[in-house]
Amino acid sequence: MFSRNRKGGDKRGGRGTEEMELELPVPMPVPVACEREPPHDREDEQENEGDVATTSSSSQHPHNNDQQQQHEEEGEGQVQGQGADEENQVGGSNSNSNANGKGHDGNTKHNGREGGAASGKDTLSSSSSGGREGRKEEREKPVRRYVGWPGNEKFFCGGHCVTGPFYWGIVGTAVLILIPCTVFVALVAFPLYSELENGVVLLVFSFALVALAMSSLFCSGCMDPGIIPRSPPPANQGHIPRTRNVEVNGHMVVVRYNETCNFYQPPRAHHCSVLNDCIERFDHYCPWVGTTIGKRNYRFYLIFVFSSSILSIFTFACSAYLVKLRADEAETSVIEAMRKEPAAMFVMAYVFIGFWFVGGLSFFHIYLLSKNQTTYENIRYSYDRNYTNPYNRGCLRNWAEVFCVRVKERNCDFSAKVDSTMKDII
Repeated sequence: MFSRNRKGGDKRGGRGTEEMELELPVPMPVPVACEREPPHDREDEQENEGDVATTSSSSQHPHNNDQQQQHEEEGEGQVQGQGADEENQVGGSNSNSNANGKGHDGNTKHNGREGGAASGKDTLSSSSSGGREGRKEEREKPVRRYVGWPGNEKFFCGGHCVTGPFYWGIVGTAVLILIPCTVFVALVAFPLYSELENGVVLLVFSFALVALAMSSLFCSGCMDPGIIPRSPPPANQGHIPRTRNVEVNGHMVVVRYNETCNFYQPPRAHHCSVLNDCIERFDHYCPWVGTTIGKRNYRFYLIFVFSSSILSIFTFACSAYLVKLRADEAETSVIEAMRKEPAAMFVMAYVFIGFWFVGGLSFFHIYLLSKNQTTYENIRYSYDRNYTNPYNRGCLRNWAEVFCVRVKERNCDFSAKVDSTMKDII
């Protein structure tokens, strides 16, 4: 690695001087993973640079005297010894640099593999923990109480509207009312309005009856009839008596244990097989309304039945009066008057058929209301023949009990938010 050349013709002393030129070692490539060179490599390069500087200075200032040549010959051995020491030192430093670079590169790769594995484990653990947290949040997310309700009811408007499983019955009933009423208002009421002095009263009354019938229909069909929430099953359900006696207004009443709802049914309550829930003061299930009639919607059901009966009578009377007006015209018979007003004849025929249903239902519920009976009690118990009705308080009080009291609050707020286990109301 080192070479020494002798040159003659020294300018100063005229003697040949020995010039030592150093051939620097080729620097080893720095590993990619190393950001800094080892400090001992820099020291070796500084020493080599110093040797080169010394050699160049000696070549630029030669001595011609024999004394200097003699001194240099004497120091030749020392220079050789120093050169060998320097060569060994440089070689050792380079080998150490290579070893350190390889070791550092190996450590970098090993650390990289360990870091990749650790980051992979961290990613898996974070993803799994994130999944568990997401599932936990999903389980703890509050939902409406009607979600997962065991009954057969249908819920709308966030649980505020409750109907039966065959809720399209109320839609059909509304159509059966609106079609003849539309024909009546357009082709009977407005002609009478133009011919009568107080025709505006007739129009107002017509619209009021239709609005009352439709509003009471949807109130009774989209209202909680009095659903009683179920209780958790007891541990000793097999040892519970099937019936027990309770006192109501001084009379003993038998109540039964409901195995589906896990409680003794309150007096006048009954388990509706259509809704699959216990209904407070159960009356009957009405397919025309699409739900069960109970304590909370019985008032609106009666208003619907009574207003429909009155509407039938009113439309029939107005249609007949219009036909009479046409028959009173000159040279017009009753048959010709009927031909002139086909819409009036259609309304009369339609409401005549319908009145047998709503009219008969109205009279039946007037009787039940006066006796403070439900449809179910009248069919099952026959209080008038076999038993004393413990709920009869007199005709006026019985009517006041239905129409003059505030509607009872719901036993279960289906619109309330609960946790996923449906235990704690929020």
